[in-house]
Amino acid sequence: MLELIKPYITEIITFVAGAGAWGYERNKRKAAYNKTIMELYQEALDDLKKRYDADLRELEERYDKRFKELELRYNKLKQSFEDYKKKH
Repeated sequence: MLELIKPYITEIITFVAGAGAWGYERNKRKAAYNKTIMELYQEALDDLKKRYDADLRELEERYDKRFKELELRYNKLKQSFEDYKKKH
């Protein structure tokens, strides 16, 4: 049996070493790929948070502006009504 394998021992060693190197590189690339994917997701989440905060800030400003306008309008109507009651 050993005599049958002996002429091919260098090819067998080369194959085993190549398979080991391929497996190592594959895992290394997979880890780098996963890290890249995680960085992209994190970047997207950070960007989404910034956009959400900006939109929320804008919405709050619009709400406050509208509330002040309505409050001013209400006070004018209330004053007009009070003036009307005093006249009649």
